[in-house]
Amino acid sequence: MKEYNLSNVSVGNSVVALGKFQGLHKGHMLLINKIIELSKNEQLTSVVLTIDIKSNKLINVPSERYEILNSKKVDVNVIVEFTESFAALSPEEFVKSILIDKLHVKYVVVGADFRFGYKRLGDVRYLKSMGEKYGFSVIAFEKLQIDDTVVSTTYIKELILKGDMKKVSMFLDREFSVSGQIIKGKQLGRTIGFPTANICVDDNKLLPPKGAYSTKAIIDGIEYKAITNIGYNPTVGGNDNIIIETHILEFNGDIYSKTIKVKFVDYLRPEYKFESIEELKKQLERDKMFVMHQ
Repeated sequence: MKEYNLSNVSVGNSVVALGKFQGLHKGHMLLINKIIELSKNEQLTSVVLTIDIKSNKLINVPSERYEILNSKKVDVNVIVEFTESFAALSPEEFVKSILIDKLHVKYVVVGADFRFGYKRLGDVRYLKSMGEKYGFSVIAFEKLQIDDTVVSTTYIKELILKGDMKKVSMFLDREFSVSGQIIKGKQLGRTIGFPTANICVDDNKLLPPKGAYSTKAIIDGIEYKAITNIGYNPTVGGNDNIIIETHILEFNGDIYSKTIKVKFVDYLRPEYKFESIEELKKQLERDKMFVMHQ
């Protein structure tokens, strides 16, 4: 997949999915799958146009967003920063200067509540009128619901912050994950038989609450069962900052400086300050047995 910003993109005969795509959840995937289908059936270039509105914490940081879209075989991702000049574009200027002049669009795929242009004056009805004027078709998807709940980035963020990883997986249609380079920590885990991989993640990544989780760790393309702790490690002296560390079951290789991806399966327990290292070790043994037999 190729990735561009708005200033350096030019694509011929495209089918474009428009949106903020913060989370790339199950509802977003309806749009993505549609442009893939149309691109194959009509020999068009599939384009995801991501309107990048800055957010404090993200479900998917840019590298993860790239990985997801690339895995879907999207041809092009165009990242549009939500600047003052972009926000000032009238709805028709948005259509003409971006969709027509830069992307030569034949189909536009959006959510039914999509709004665009200056003061969000453009809606799907207006977009369809622009399609009639400039020669493209518009396909709009209604909001997806699961168990009478609308699938939205805001709701999924709430689930992540509650640690409800099973429900997060259902709404994302994949397990929530973190990725990063493995760095050296205090190496205390190996002294009690539970060596851990400390993971350096993007500062903008949204994290679940402190505690222990049943996870899956992917290293060098191989997936292992794992236990991941998010917290301060109070039993062994604590840390100033929250750390993410993963104990990978049935793995003994050298992993420092490698990249790891950790998928969160389920919440196990809160982070405790145990009375002794021995008590901590016993709890880790219980965690390990539970995860191994999941």
